Amino acid sequence: MLTILLGFSTALVYGFADFFGAVASKRIRPVAVTAVAGAVGLVLLVALIPVFGFSSDPEAIGWGVWSGLWSAVALSCLYASLALGPISIVSPLSAVVSAIVPAAVGIATGDTFSAWGWLALALLLVAVVLVGFIPGEDVRMPTLPALLLGIAAGVGIGGVLICLNAAPADSGLTPVVMLRAVSAGILGLFLLFTIRKNRADVPAEPGKLRNFWLATIAAGAFDSSANVFFLMASRTGSLTVVSVLTALYPLGTIILARVFLKERIARTQLAGVILALGASAILAVM
Repeated sequence: MLTILLGFSTALVYGFADFFGAVASKRIRPVAVTAVAGAVGLVLLVALIPVFGFSSDPEAIGWGVWSGLWSAVALSCLYASLALGPISIVSPLSAVVSAIVPAAVGIATGDTFSAWGWLALALLLVAVVLVGFIPGEDVRMPTLPALLLGIAAGVGIGGVLICLNAAPADSGLTPVVMLRAVSAGILGLFLLFTIRKNRADVPAEPGKLRNFWLATIAAGAFDSSANVFFLMASRTGSLTVVSVLTALYPLGTIILARVFLKERIARTQLAGVILALGASAILAVM
């Protein structure tokens, strides 16, 4: 039961981070938002070290570095795939792949389930597609580059989850601290290079500037918090279950979009939410 709650919390908080990142990206280019949010998240994680601990174990540091590299690749491919679109297809594709990759590793390394457990996992994957799908009248098929980038983004996200799960259970926050440090560092260098070539359009109006910083800080805080939730979830249960639950991260985004932007939740998305809750209930009572 604890694993289910932590897995759901991971998905929701990742979705919250995506929402605020999207809001901030309306004011400035996404790579700048991600770099600044990463730095904010790193500060938060360092502040949490006295609570959760930190290990100088080379294995923990190594897995954290690898997860940071995977994160940089995933974000780059994700932004590129969403830019090519359509988002309604590319986004759920990335989410499903991000669940399948670590789930396959978990099953290959010993995760086993009853028939009901397999059914619940299959229903969760369907729920991921429904929650992430944004219906529209002008839905078009994605191009081959968009599909490949979407799949690469999912593989990258899955790589992050696999590396975090592989870190020693007694390593505290070491894996996520290294993840955030490496990812923020890479994106920060890329941002500096971008600014030299073409200055980022930071909003000049005080009100808009304040909103940008608030949204970016929120994105960084939620993203790092989600990493901590995932670390805790993977240490209490199976990688397969946690990774599939984590792929429901669009749920957090649509909830905040409904609350703050009054966006309508589509029937397909609502069906996905109900399906995800039902499937999670099956896993919880197993």
